[in-house]
Amino acid sequence: MKLNSTSGPLSIALTSLVIATSQPAQAGNESRSHAFAFSGNLVEVVADFSENSIYWCGAGTFAQAKLSKPGTAMIYVWQGPSPSTARPGEKSVKFGFQLPPGVEPVTGLTTDVSIVGNSLSVVAARQTCNERTTSG
Repeated sequence: MKLNSTSGPLSIALTSLVIATSQPAQAGNESRSHAFAFSGNLVEVVADFSENSIYWCGAGTFAQAKLSKPGTAMIYVWQGPSPSTARPGEKSVKFGFQLPPGVEPVTGLTTDVSIVGNSLSVVAARQTCNERTTSG
């Protein structure tokens, strides 16, 4: 079978494919964080930029993809921004799936990862993956 240069459905489809694949990838915050399983059923999230939404995105993505947590499961801040264990020299936030012992639940809506006990559901944490941050 010989293909010719006439414009037909195949030619249009191939041209569309080339145009679509030559566009730069627009990644969400998922590409800006790395999550690591940590002792005590905790997750350590290291972010490329120290922004709340990127940390939450990493925790939500890890909870859903690696731990198969349901969307309604809660994620809690166990330790605010501090030196990373998994990546020395970088900052991380540690998250867990139950309220840290001796910590009162946070009332009000905030995504501040410096507040120990602050929480979001897995679904809400995953929503932060779509937020545009000040870093880009």
